[in-house]
Amino acid sequence: MKTLETCNGASGSNEGKNRCDEEMVKCRRYEMILRIMGLIFTLVAAIVAGSNKDTESVAISLVDGLPPLHLTLTAKWSYMSSTVYFVAVNAVACAYAAISMAFIALIGGSRGRNWKGSILVVALDLTMVALLFSANGASASIGLIALNGNSHTQWHKVCYAFKRYCIQGGAALVISMFGSFFFFCIVLLFTYNLHRTTLNY
Repeated sequence: MKTLETCNGASGSNEGKNRCDEEMVKCRRYEMILRIMGLIFTLVAAIVAGSNKDTESVAISLVDGLPPLHLTLTAKWSYMSSTVYFVAVNAVACAYAAISMAFIALIGGSRGRNWKGSILVVALDLTMVALLFSANGASASIGLIALNGNSHTQWHKVCYAFKRYCIQGGAALVISMFGSFFFFCIVLLFTYNLHRTTLNY
């Protein structure tokens, strides 16, 4: 109650307004830091996943008792639609983080009054969170099949042959999860900041 009264100017003093302005500036600073971290992690995830390629010699046994055939096979990120989606979503999230930082810098001083712009940014932030979590889920499900296979559908595991490909794909997934976490924190912080600015104005 004390914070609300101070921000609403119930005391009628400049000290309360200054304190509220300082808290808003601090929230914007934290938000920019989170957006920078989200940009960095989604950019790295897109690069790591988009450059994932591995060529190995795989032994395939066609008939029992005969020597296996050694075939040179290639695993590439573009061969799986889930990985293509993963790279595309992380690239979009990275580009959005950069654009949103520029937009926030432009309306920073009047952000509390510019509620339409604030609502737009919140909606896009939520969209990025949803896209990132869906891309991470799709990539993780395919990764588990590549790691363990699926006996019910006769899908064989492939990570025993393409170890480097699976390790790099797993690293990209972990990095993207961190990026998703930063975008989720942005939504929480931005919603809190929007609530405070709504009370102020």
